[in-house]
Amino acid sequence: MSHFLPIFLDTFLDTLAIFPLLLLVYILLEVLEHRWDLSQSAHLLTGPVGPLLGAIAGCVPQCGFSAAAATLFNYKRISGGALVAVFLATSDEALPILLAHPEHFTTVLQLLLCKIGIALFWGYCLWFVTWLRYRRYPVLQPVLLTEECHHEKTEHFSFFHVLQHTAYITIYLFVTMLIINSITAWLGAERIGALLLSHSIWQPVLAAIVGLIPGCGTSILLVSLFLQGSLSFGSVTAGLCSSAGFSYLILLQKRNSRTLLAIICTFFAAAVSGLLLELIL
Repeated sequence: MSHFLPIFLDTFLDTLAIFPLLLLVYILLEVLEHRWDLSQSAHLLTGPVGPLLGAIAGCVPQCGFSAAAATLFNYKRISGGALVAVFLATSDEALPILLAHPEHFTTVLQLLLCKIGIALFWGYCLWFVTWLRYRRYPVLQPVLLTEECHHEKTEHFSFFHVLQHTAYITIYLFVTMLIINSITAWLGAERIGALLLSHSIWQPVLAAIVGLIPGCGTSILLVSLFLQGSLSFGSVTAGLCSSAGFSYLILLQKRNSRTLLAIICTFFAAAVSGLLLELIL
């Protein structure tokens, strides 16, 4: 029980920290439903500027923007290219940890530049492929928040409705992350590090798989292994590119082909980029 309490508290605080941003995103979605023409708002971040804005937003060292991007993607308000760009650029807690070691300042700059470049390249690749596929068809209509909750669309903004939906998502995230964090703590950093095959050319692929584990603790684990010398630069880059905090759990609420494709594209981009960095460096 004494070992479980710190895990419970860390999970609770991480979930609590993301609650305000989720609430803000759902308020935005509710306002869009009542104030904007949905056929116009569907183009909000689906255009060519989407991946660029996604890469910039992802640079902010916290997982809130990736969670917001996942929520907007579920409601078809941003493109897959923009979503993948946010995920690939997100570093979560890695940058503050590296900045706490002044001798790694150059590494921070290299990591940021690499992740921005990776995010822009793969984000625009996915956006362009999607544009080629759907350019002859009308843009899909956004999903309504009221439709998902099986409420009739009201004429006025309902804060209670937004709060109810945000609370449901937050509880879902907390319970799921508590299970994942408990399993990760049981395995331990040393055991996970041993599984990552130090000095192997395939280490970036394994690091990218570890990065898919939801939660803010994943980036901390990856950067800690890097500082210990267990991960190479290409591997930690791959792991941090696929790491997106709570975002995968938010995406998996939909459980459709768009969700699976977004996760696969993020993993593929992270693994391939990490392998290329490994070969170059």
